[in-house]
Amino acid sequence: MKQLERTPIGYRVLHCHISALPGHLRTRDNMTQALAALRDATRNNLTSSIFLMKNMELICVCRDIDMGALRSTASKAHKAFGHAGLQRSNVYGDQEFYHLFELGENDARLRQYAEAAAGPKGELTDAASDGKTIDGSMLSRIKAQLQTTNISPMILSQQIYAVDKDRKVIPVFREIYVSIKALEDAFCPGVSLMGRSGLFNELTEDLDAAVLGMLARTPDLSNRRFSLNLNLSAISSKTFAAFDAALRPEQRANVVIEIHRNDLVANFSLFRKLAPGLVEKGYSLCIDALDASFLPHLDLKGLNFRFAKMFWHEDALTESEKLKTELTSRTEDGEGVSYILARCDNANAIRVARSVGIDLLQGKLVDHMVKNNIPI
Repeated sequence: MKQLERTPIGYRVLHCHISALPGHLRTRDNMTQALAALRDATRNNLTSSIFLMKNMELICVCRDIDMGALRSTASKAHKAFGHAGLQRSNVYGDQEFYHLFELGENDARLRQYAEAAAGPKGELTDAASDGKTIDGSMLSRIKAQLQTTNISPMILSQQIYAVDKDRKVIPVFREIYVSIKALEDAFCPGVSLMGRSGLFNELTEDLDAAVLGMLARTPDLSNRRFSLNLNLSAISSKTFAAFDAALRPEQRANVVIEIHRNDLVANFSLFRKLAPGLVEKGYSLCIDALDASFLPHLDLKGLNFRFAKMFWHEDALTESEKLKTELTSRTEDGEGVSYILARCDNANAIRVARSVGIDLLQGKLVDHMVKNNIPI
């Protein structure tokens, strides 16, 4: 959305208000059918993007698709939910299932909605509370500086552990990521990179390239099992090709590639093109940023994922039985995905993970317990 803000003229937006439908209709199968309708309409349109928001709203942004075809697409998406009426007003204040408009005429309203729905992400910093946020000129400067900066001092990591039936803890792999606080201190002291999520998302492609470049120059990765959060665009880049060429087959087997759920939805065709080759080379794939309420709406079977990472939220305390049923159903259906509960920063998270059968954990409390030999 931030990229389109500069040249919105010519783009059309189809906004489907899934979140306002009755809850019992927002099932995984229905969501899959609605997404399929949007993907079919945009399959041959290189300028289109599909966004799946945290609150289940679907937004399609495209060019060169006429209004009649988009209305037909919206009707097909609505059909997946039985053409049901909304149980409350949508974000635009009426009871329509979808809105279709020219982005150039409504870009401010849609952008404000998208940023509010996306919510805060990543690390919170003191700069955010001061109200100073990144702007376009600062973003350009940081992008240029990243080309010549050694970012290795800004790299952090956090272990993912498996907990066996005897409550013994086994390291599985370590997630490698760039510290947002370190980036801010290095490139824009006192200014929040996270304050404008659209601009920050634009920066992630440059960060991916910097991390891949650094790892490609690392002499020996053979004894490390680690994960990287990468955009699909980065995986299809020359930088990733150079990183891949620097690895031996046994080293590729140690790498887990984490892909954000929104990147998967927005670039599904690219994912389907890349995923089989990545797995054939030995990489493991992990879908990132799921949560308990979102899980029933996304079918992962046959998508080549070995792991799925869910973020802990206190809401899971009241939904643990539903989550247990969902995970059991997926196991019985042969989905073949191992689930990780991340951000386990309090005892409730570990308690719920144990109750629903998740034995892969990540978080500050888990790190503390392992460091101090406290049984999990």
